[in-house]
Amino acid sequence: MATAQELIQWNLEKRSKLTGKNREYYEEMLLYIRLSSGRSEQQTEELLLELLDHVMEAQEDGRSAEQVFGANPKAYCDELIGEIPREKLKKRMLFAARMTLIFLSVTNFFSGILGAGMYYLFDLGSGTTEFSAGSTTVIFIVDVLILYVFILAVMHWLKASTFRKAKTSIWREFLQMWVMCMLHIGLFVAVIVWTPDFGPAASIPTIALVGIGVGFYLISLLLKSKS
Repeated sequence: MATAQELIQWNLEKRSKLTGKNREYYEEMLLYIRLSSGRSEQQTEELLLELLDHVMEAQEDGRSAEQVFGANPKAYCDELIGEIPREKLKKRMLFAARMTLIFLSVTNFFSGILGAGMYYLFDLGSGTTEFSAGSTTVIFIVDVLILYVFILAVMHWLKASTFRKAKTSIWREFLQMWVMCMLHIGLFVAVIVWTPDFGPAASIPTIALVGIGVGFYLISLLLKSKS
């Protein structure tokens, strides 16, 4: 039995053979269905591959994807999504843990690189990073929540952009995404700035954050192998 990742690769290779409107129609369906969070990835990809086969058969017969699935693909997709079972809780928890670890990996790695670089190259800042256990825990929890809200907001925005009769200009889409990103980055920074220090204090060499970031990333790879 093919894995979800293998199905995704097959889908990518096969849909390159679609032409014009058929490809545009199918890819909107694909994006809309994949962005329906919480559904079984395996069964979602099996469904998408089955839909692609129908479109390819129609194309070979000189028919369009719209003639196969109708002029209201959104309603058709909603019906299909309702039939896909929800992803197992264990797999969803592993995915959430991986995303959290990747977030910690990126933030620690680049904090270590930038902090150590500024200190050793330009004699700015400090060679150590101080933190308080209580405030660090609060910042971590709140920032992870902000991260997940951001991911859900992006998914909702992308899903809402499908099946529009009048397409939004690329510059307007860029501006919308830029505003969304800046808002969430601002929230990340605000949490760090406004959270008072409390709890036991400690300090570590700033460069050690790089190693911590790499460690979090390696753990995320281990979780990926288990999922």
